[in-house]
Amino acid sequence: MRIFLNRFAVTLLISLICNFEAAPAVELAKEHPSTTAQVRLASWWFDRHAEKIAEIEKSNNPKDERKIELLMVGDSITNNFDKKGPGEPVWKKYFTPLNALNLGFGGDRTNHVLWRLEHLPKIKPAPLAASLMIGTNNICWGSDKPKQAAEGIQEITRKLNAIYPKMKILVLGVFPRREQLDHPHRKQIIELNSYLPDLLKDIPNVSFMDIGSEFLDEKGFLSREMMPDTTHPSEKGHEIWAQAITPKLREMMGK
Repeated sequence: MRIFLNRFAVTLLISLICNFEAAPAVELAKEHPSTTAQVRLASWWFDRHAEKIAEIEKSNNPKDERKIELLMVGDSITNNFDKKGPGEPVWKKYFTPLNALNLGFGGDRTNHVLWRLEHLPKIKPAPLAASLMIGTNNICWGSDKPKQAAEGIQEITRKLNAIYPKMKILVLGVFPRREQLDHPHRKQIIELNSYLPDLLKDIPNVSFMDIGSEFLDEKGFLSREMMPDTTHPSEKGHEIWAQAITPKLREMMGK
C-alpha cells in the first residue's frame, strides 16, 4: 500500500510540474489566490487523498452495496469526524447512516479543496447532497482577506454544482474561533460569513446555514468545553453540529 501511495504522489507531482510549465504566465497572474486550485506537497496529504480515491473506486464498483450519498467537505474541523478524532462517535451516529464520505483535510484552504475536487474520480451514482465548511485557514493565520476567502467558498460551491448538477449543497458559515467576540479572528470570520448569502444565491441547489451561534453562550463567549483549543469542536461540539444540520441534510436527500 505504501509503495502504491508513493507512486501515486510521484505521478501527480510530475503531472503538476508539466502543467505548470505549460501554463501561460499571463493567465497565472490573473488568478485569485483563494479561487485557484493548489496542491499541498505533504506526504500525508497525498496518502489521505489516495485513500479517498480508493473509497470512491470501491463505491463505484457495481458489486459493492454501499454507495456514497453524502459528501462532507472541509478542513481539519471536518477531518476530526474521522477515526481517533473527537467527532468519531458522532460521525457513526449521524453520518454513517447517510452513507457519507469525509473529505475534510487538516490545514486545507479553499484552494486546496478545489485541487482535491478536480483530482477525484466521479462518484456513480452521484451523491444526493454535500455539506461544505471551509475558509478558516484562508484567514486568521492565513494571508487572505475575508472577502477573498468567501469568493473561494463560492468557487468550490460552483465546482461541486458543475460536477454534480442535481446534488443539493449545504454551505455552512465558518465556525467561530477564539473565546472572545472582539478577538480579530472572530471579526474576520463574521465578515467572511456576511458575504456568503449574496455570493451563493445564484448557484443552483444551494442552501446557506450559519450555525456558529450554537457554539456560543448568550454573550458570544466560546467555551473550552465546546472547543478545547478555541478552534476545533470537542465531542460535544460535534454533537451540536450534527444535530443542527442533519435534519436539513435528510430533507435535501429525501430521507
